[in-house]
Amino acid sequence: MVTLEQLEALDLTFWLRSGTLASKISFCDESSLSRRLAHALKVFELQFDRSSYELAGDQTLLNLQRAVHQHARFKGSRALRLDATHFVRQILQDPPLPEGWILGPCDHLGFDRIVSLLKSRVIDAWITSDLFDLPEDEELEVLHLWHWPALLSVHRCHPLAGQRHLTEKHLASFPSLILPYHLYPGLAAALQAKGFGRKTQMRRYDKGSWSSPSQDAMTIVYASCLSLEADNDLVALDWDLGLTGGEALVYRHDVRGYPWIPRLIDDLMHRQDEMVKRHPTLVPLL
Repeated sequence: MVTLEQLEALDLTFWLRSGTLASKISFCDESSLSRRLAHALKVFELQFDRSSYELAGDQTLLNLQRAVHQHARFKGSRALRLDATHFVRQILQDPPLPEGWILGPCDHLGFDRIVSLLKSRVIDAWITSDLFDLPEDEELEVLHLWHWPALLSVHRCHPLAGQRHLTEKHLASFPSLILPYHLYPGLAAALQAKGFGRKTQMRRYDKGSWSSPSQDAMTIVYASCLSLEADNDLVALDWDLGLTGGEALVYRHDVRGYPWIPRLIDDLMHRQDEMVKRHPTLVPLL
């Protein structure tokens, strides 16, 4: 059907939403990547919308080929693909992932697309920070990694930063981040039940901004000990949100027998042990 290089060009571009990043991982120039991608699209009779990075057409044959190529990755032919939420990007980058794994953009909003990438074998594993919207799918396995108390946070220049004994009246004076129900139905409902989530719309994660989804220094945002560690401009508010968050590893049920999954879990356990030293409120589960 297609070579490893040709399907890799298609799937890396589809996953990373960047020809530049895809060519870097493929160790080829962008022109070569584009030719390989075009050939794969022609073979599978698909259309690729580069503005939305979506595929159109019957993907039955493509998904059959993806299964063969994922098996080849788990046999060591190519690096395995891990994606995650932005909360844990820094933790997974330093130190680097174990040999044999590469990390994705960690900037997806919601879970529909990332779960689709996982089920269709474009990626091999995913770490989510939304325990309220874990996929319930017989094809997928979910392993809880650690828990933490959910926090409310603000920019360190926010009027509420550093204040003690906050009340609902204090919080109501400022906008808080709205998590869209169509992206995070369970988490959005849990937060709004706590009176959190008004006025400020969520944006796609921008790693250059002071907080993950909002660049408004007056907005109160949902956070964790890990997101505070990743951004020195964020500080926790003196407020008990009464919710427990955490991270979970998700992967296809039919790949659990490969040794790469236990090796990844073992690596995450070592990272967990280091995190507990820095964050006493983090509850290890591995």
